[in-house]
Amino acid sequence: MAARSYPTLTEAARDLGIRQSALVTQINRLEEDLGQPLFERAERGRAMKLTRFGKRVATAAQAIPAEEMSRR
Repeated sequence: MAARSYPTLTEAARDLGIRQSALVTQINRLEEDLGQPLFERAERGRAMKLTRFGKRVATAAQAIPAEEMSRR
């Protein structure tokens, strides 16, 4: 969820205080588990953005109460 507001995964990882490779691994695993890509990755001056499926997942995730997320 936090990475979606950044133009690149490198910038997201830096601001989140984790390695870029760790963030990419987490996103790749989530995409594999869900069976579809969540992001269109950044390329040559074009910022990354959520796919249509990624937008649906983000909307659903926002509906999960914060206390439920803290239990996971």
